[in-house]
Amino acid sequence: MAKFLLFLVVIAVIYFVVRASNRRNKPPAATATESMVRCAHCGVHFPGAEAVSGDGGDYCCEAHRRLGPGP
Repeated sequence: MAKFLLFLVVIAVIYFVVRASNRRNKPPAATATESMVRCAHCGVHFPGAEAVSGDGGDYCCEAHRRLGPGP
């Protein structure tokens, strides 16, 4: 019985070692990139999906769109 338990422990250790080494060798998953834009008023860079568009360009918020291009 002790030999059987030792055999199971050895198999479990081998399984976890192989599984851990497979995780390390995987290339990092490709992430989707998002374009960044610059607020025409304050100059802060932020994701383009969050942009508020106006006459002078893209803005970070509605208040800056109303104020227009900055100095």
